[in-house]
This record gives sequence, structure tokens and C-alpha cells, in this order.
Amino acid sequence: MQSILKKVVWGCLLLIPFVALYVASGHSLDLLNRGTSGMYFPFISGKNMVFRLLIEIAFFGWVILALKDASYRLNIRKSPLLIAYSVFMVIILLADIFGLDPFKSIWSNFERMEGFVGHLHLFAYFVVLSAMLRTAAEYGKMFKALIASNIAVLVFGYGQLLGANGYIFSQLLPSVAAKFSAAFPIHMSENRLDATLGNSAYFAIYCLMFIFILALRWSGEKEGKKTWLYPTLIALNLIALFYTGTRGTQIGLLVGGFMTLGLIAVAEKGKARKVLVGAIIAAVVVIGSVFAFKDSSFVQSSPTLARFASISPTDLTGMSRLSIWKISYEAFKEKPVLGYGQDNFSYIYASKFLPEKMWNLESWYDRSHNVFFDWLVAAGALGLIAYLSLYVVALWLMWRKKNDMPFRERAIITGALAGYFVHNIFVFDNLVSYILFFFLLAYIAFRTGTQGEVLGGKGVSDDQMNMLYLPVVGILLVATLYVLVYRPFMVNRLLVRGLDINRLIQTMPFADAVKVQQAAFEKAIALHTVGSEEAREQYLQTAVRIAQVTIPEDVPAEDKLKSVQAVNSMIEGARKDIENSYEAHKNDVRMLSIYGMFYNGIGDGVSAEKVLTQAHLVAPKKQLVSFDLVRAYLLTGKTNEAYTLARETFDSAPAYGDAAKIYLLSSVYVKKWSEARAYLTSKGQTVPFDADILSALVSTKQITLAIQLLNELKQTSPEYTAQVDAYIKQLLAAPTK
Repeated sequence: MQSILKKVVWGCLLLIPFVALYVASGHSLDLLNRGTSGMYFPFISGKNMVFRLLIEIAFFGWVILALKDASYRLNIRKSPLLIAYSVFMVIILLADIFGLDPFKSIWSNFERMEGFVGHLHLFAYFVVLSAMLRTAAEYGKMFKALIASNIAVLVFGYGQLLGANGYIFSQLLPSVAAKFSAAFPIHMSENRLDATLGNSAYFAIYCLMFIFILALRWSGEKEGKKTWLYPTLIALNLIALFYTGTRGTQIGLLVGGFMTLGLIAVAEKGKARKVLVGAIIAAVVVIGSVFAFKDSSFVQSSPTLARFASISPTDLTGMSRLSIWKISYEAFKEKPVLGYGQDNFSYIYASKFLPEKMWNLESWYDRSHNVFFDWLVAAGALGLIAYLSLYVVALWLMWRKKNDMPFRERAIITGALAGYFVHNIFVFDNLVSYILFFFLLAYIAFRTGTQGEVLGGKGVSDDQMNMLYLPVVGILLVATLYVLVYRPFMVNRLLVRGLDINRLIQTMPFADAVKVQQAAFEKAIALHTVGSEEAREQYLQTAVRIAQVTIPEDVPAEDKLKSVQAVNSMIEGARKDIENSYEAHKNDVRMLSIYGMFYNGIGDGVSAEKVLTQAHLVAPKKQLVSFDLVRAYLLTGKTNEAYTLARETFDSAPAYGDAAKIYLLSSVYVKKWSEARAYLTSKGQTVPFDADILSALVSTKQITLAIQLLNELKQTSPEYTAQVDAYIKQLLAAPTK
């Protein structure tokens, strides 16, 4: 049995690096979702589900091995990294339990799949690596699996490069590039590679870590032995990293690379110093040239070079990072010890929103886009110190504690940690980068002889194993798989089924499809696990879209009645869900905003005003909330309140076009449209033609102003003269009452 269990555990560990390849999109190779539309957030949720499945099997397999054979047991007191990691886990658990939203902190969501549950699996991964990999040969097997997975991911990445817009291959052979683009689509942009990670920043840190991992293996080759594999793969990862266009990671590579070269140069002198000096000169020349000639056609014709040359605290990305870091620090000062708990940054983003600086950013940031600020917010000073202790202990083990680790290995891993650290200043972690980080930490513990000495003692007897431990561990494994993998997987499938109306109506009548949708959403919410909140969000948004569907007149009366009943049932179901969940979300601005969107969408201004007033109270400067509250006021006939709030919102960020439109629209209903236009002009804003404002002028019988607006349209767009004149004639002919 021990032999079989060991193979199972090893099999799981060797498969984990290949998780990076899995995309849960429902394609023919997606065995979990074949024949479906895939999973919600297929690049995140699919990888995490498979990782959790593998590590849970591996962990409980290791538990049985450790019970039977004392050589598999770890002495945590002899493992500084395991102690540091354990302290970190305890602190984030306390932060999550006592944070703003413990449920969200512990479970996270499908978009991130982090939370305490995610970190618990990563901790289990580190423990199993430390216990199972005890020799250089065993680590060699893991390195081979890692490198094989890297090759596979690079194949997809280079397929994307051959099909990407704006690069030489697509310009020389556009028809061939189009085929590559279809087979290897880029998922988040036109030309920033993201491979099977689905995000260029995730692919960038993946490449950076592998550059150092490959250099680590290359440095371990026996003296005089020639190999082409490692330098070739290093070059391929370098090129791929360049074409991700991820500037923070590129800076991280420079810092980490110079850190490694500098350490080697100081110790080895001679040729190593020449290499370092040459690398510094080359970097200065290349980077200096890019910035010096940033406006040249050569730089501007390269999307990646142009992006790198645009680095500035005043560009949109730079300003957004600085603004978000500012509110993160302000939030930390309010809860400095244990923070707010994981996955609660959206509360902070909304409540501390800076309207004049953030109006043109994403609507709902859920991360600081800086790992260190993320931990400062999520777990306070204790959490950040505990996280940083992982780096500190790793470096101390390599450089201060006596060990037999080769110097070049220490230099290369130090460079990897430095590059990873710098990358994390600008982005945030994901499952695959975490896997590589904790693998390196486990390797450091092994090479420095601090994995944790094997505990002595005897293993349990066969009778005890068969009668007690095997059944207990088996039950725990099944329960864990059910709670932490199967239920979240079912929520994801139900959520996708609820969203998949186009697929449903191909096989069943519209009324039945709506019923299936409603049932799927409500089951997903009732399971109350990771993704249930996202199911609620999608349920409410889908209900609004369904409510606005126009049923064709030629539909038989009986079918039309069933459709209306199904739509009404979904609307009432959504209403009931809001009533049941409101108390739990009365400080969650994002969810309150979705509640308000639902009520506005079905024309219930009274209910919309109630929830949006609460949202506005929590986040008074969040413009999107103000916009929805203005709409609610207009629905309930509170036109003066709508106008006042719209004016305040516009004043908070006059450059925001949507704020200008909402202000103008509200002004129509209080008969102050001309005054509002003049005010916009005084603020330096143009007033383009807008069909919604025209419609509002017509509906409020302000025909003269409507005709004025139409005449202006003729002047700016003479091609519409005939249509405009016809409409003006129609307006003049219409009765005034």
C-alpha cells in the first residue's frame, strides 16, 4: 500500500506544474466541461479546481504515509521556513475571521480563488513538497516536470505571437498570421501575450520565474557538460516576457538579473565582473535609447517598446497605481493590526474613492495592484510582516546560516526572489506564480538542510491503520473534496448554465429556458460557497435583461402567457433574493449598486432609492452609485434631488463625460437644460449631441429646445439634414398636450 500511495502522491505533485496549461473553456480537451460553455473565469477557476483536487489527494496520501512510516514526518521546530509560513497562515486566518466579511475572506470568488481556502491549499502544497522531496534526485524529477510544462505553455505563447497584430510576422504573412490568431487567440488585448494564463501579467511573472529556474538548473550541470536546452529556453522565456508588455515584471527581471550577476561578480571577479559591466552598459544603452527616441517611428511601431517608453507617474496606469496605493495606506491607518480580511478591498475602493483621480479607472478594483499593500490592507502590519518574513527567512537560510548550497545557486535564487518582489510592487499574485514561489522556498529549505528533520518513532500498526486511521483519513478526504472542490465546481457549472440563455433557447421554448436559468442561479446561491455571490450578481443582472426582452407579437397566446409568467417569476425570485440578502450586504457598495441596478431596470424607483441611498451613504464620492441614485430619483419624480446630486457629481470630476451627460439629462426634468449647458461650457466641456437628452426634451414637451438641439446636429453633421428636418416637421405637427 505504501508503494502505491507514494506513487499517487508523486503523481499529483508531478501534475501540478501542468495546471498552468488548463483552460476550462469547454473545448474538446477540457474533460471536466466538455459539451458545455466551460467555466466562469475559465483561466482562474479551472486551474484552481484542478490544483485543489490534486493537492488534497496528495496531502491526505502523505498523511497516511506519515502515519505508517516515521520517515515521512516533519519536525516543524527544525524548519524555519515552515515556522514562518505557519505563523503567516495563523495571522491571515485571524484577519479573515475578524475582518469586514469573513465569508468572502475565507472563500474568495471565482475571479481570484484566493482567500484563506486558497492559501490553505498552497500551504498543504509546501508541506507535501517538504515531506516528500528529500533528495536531489527527487527534486530533479520535479524540475523536469516544471520545465516540460514551461515548454508546453511557451508553445501556446509563441502561437499567439505569430498571430498577434502589429508584429512583423502578421505584417509579412497576414493570412498565415490569421490562422495562428484563430488557433492561439490572445485573450485580453490584441498583442500582449498571455498564453494559457489568460492575463499578460500572469504570463510575465511565469516567464520571469522560469528564466531563473532554468538558470538554476543550468548552473547545476557538471563542469564542461554542454547543453543547449537551458539557454534556449531562457531565451524563449525572455522573448515571451518582452512581448507580454508587462513593464513591472520587465523591471523586476532587470533588478533580479543584475542582483544575480552582481553577487557572482563580487565573489568570482575576473570574467564575471566583465559580464556584469557589459550587461549594465547594454541595459543603459538600450533603455536609454528607448526613452530618448520614444517618439520615433521605430519605437512607436512596436506596441511593447511604445508601452515601455510610456512609463511615467502621469500616465493612466501610473496615476491609477498611485491613487490606489494612497487609499490603501489610508485604509491601513484605520485598521493597522489585522486589517480588513482578504478580498475586502472593494469596500475600501468604494468608500475611499477619489472621484477627481479615479473616474476613468475600472469600476470596481478588488486589489491594490501591489502585493505588499494588499497584505497591509488584508491582514494589517502583522500580515505584511509575516509575509515579508518568508523572503527574509529564505535569504537568511541561504546567506547567513551555514549550508552546503552552491554559491551560484544562492545568487540565482536571490535574483529570482528580487525579481518576484519587484513584480509584486506593481501587480498581484495568482495561483501559478504562488506555486512557483513556494516551490522555490521548499527547494531553499532542502538545499540549506532545513526542511525539517525527520521525526523518530514507529509507525502505526497495520491493525490500527486499517481499523482506525484509513477510514478516518478517507472520510476526511471525501468530505474535503466535497466541500472545497465539488460544491464550488457545481456552483460554477450552475452559474454558467444560468448565463447560457442562447444555448438554452436552441433546445427548449423561451419560457422553459428562463425557468432553467432561474433554477440554476438559485441553486448556485443556495450552495453558499465560493462563487455564490457572483451567482447572485449575475442573477440580478440577468433578470433585468430578461425583463426587457420583447416577446414577438406572432407568438401564440399560450406561449406568450408562459413566457410572461416565467419572466415575472424570475423578477420576483430576484426581489426575494435581495430581501433575504440585504442585511448581509448593507455595507457592500458593489452589491448595493447591483441591487439598485436591478430595481432601476424594472422601473421600481422606490426600492432603488432605498438601497442606493445606503450605498451613497457608505461611498458618497463613488460616481457610479450617484448615477444610479439620480436615475432612481427621476423614476420617483424627485427631479430636484436628481439635479442637485447630478450637479455635485459633475463638479467632482468635470472631465468625466458620463457625469456631464447625467447632469444634462437631470437638468431637462427641472427645466434648466440651457443653464446646465452654459455651466458645462464654463468648465471647458463640450456638449455633443445625445439622443437620450433629445428624447428627454421631447418627453417633457420642451419642443423648442429639442428643435434647437436638432438644428445644431445639422450644423455639425450635415449628412443627417434630411432625417433631422423630417423629425422637426413631425415634432411641430404633434399636438402640444
